[in-house]
Amino acid sequence: MLFLFSLAVPPAFAGMYSVPPEGAREVTMLVCPSDPDCQAEADWVKDARPDDVVVGVESLLALNVMQGGDSVSRAETFAGSLTGALAAIKTEDWTAATKALDEAQRALAGWTGAPTNQQLFDLYYLRAAVKLATTKQAGEAFQQAAAVAWNRTVTLPLDVEPYTSVYYTAVYNLLNEGLGTVQLEPVADTTYVLDGVELGPGPLTLSVYSGVHRLNATRRGTTDAWRTSLKVQAFRTSTATARPASSDDLGWLATGMLQAVDDHTLDPEIATLLRDWCEHYALASVHILVAEPAVDPLADPNALGQPAEAFGLRGVSYDPRLKRFSGD
Repeated sequence: MLFLFSLAVPPAFAGMYSVPPEGAREVTMLVCPSDPDCQAEADWVKDARPDDVVVGVESLLALNVMQGGDSVSRAETFAGSLTGALAAIKTEDWTAATKALDEAQRALAGWTGAPTNQQLFDLYYLRAAVKLATTKQAGEAFQQAAAVAWNRTVTLPLDVEPYTSVYYTAVYNLLNEGLGTVQLEPVADTTYVLDGVELGPGPLTLSVYSGVHRLNATRRGTTDAWRTSLKVQAFRTSTATARPASSDDLGWLATGMLQAVDDHTLDPEIATLLRDWCEHYALASVHILVAEPAVDPLADPNALGQPAEAFGLRGVSYDPRLKRFSGD
């Protein structure tokens, strides 16, 4: 499945908006597995549901692209933001540090690539440092930094007090809490990467600190990629199976939207994108709608080469504030 995405905000196709129009409170986000542009589906859906405000999945990326850069430059944006955050912390400019770290976080969102283990550690460690300096309650934040490092050697980006003492206390607490298990199921020709550390193909079982971990997968010999956020708890097993898709950001988003409709689960980073997107456009909810040809050419050879006159629709509504799904 190939999805294409232009870095400019895409033009609106007939029957579909490029971004939500002003005043809209709910939109229908259209996902088309067999037609990346959704042109025919958008026209048909607009006729079938004239009251819906229909947008494409690429609309969700438009705001993120403007904030975080495209998928090629996103790695540079991420690295540069970390450097800026560290410089701001050293001068105790906490507002600038927070802004730079937020920019780094946005650069990660929607990116199927894998930053290094040290970069991920720096992101969480610096976030914890800012929290310690401004709120004094940063133990859990430093634990998340330690969780990302797990058993890898990392360099503390701020190897000075009071940050080091709180960090090493967090490591001690994690060790006392106990390890969790990550079980990665085999997928043909696929290599797993956990928190920037290449692990190889599945099946794999490893022990890590409890916390949220970034899991990537790439399919050898292709540009197909996948990633998710994996929550691990002490003495429990978290299982994941890679679903590599087109490595461009839109392919990742579309795959995630299909999963949301199928089983009412949403990748945490997609949930964050949806929340920020809805806040930006003052939307209360999003109706995720999958449009598929009503006639399957594989099942009906006579339909080959014939335009679909109708589409099957299935969908789910999502409230980004409550992170809650409701039936179509």
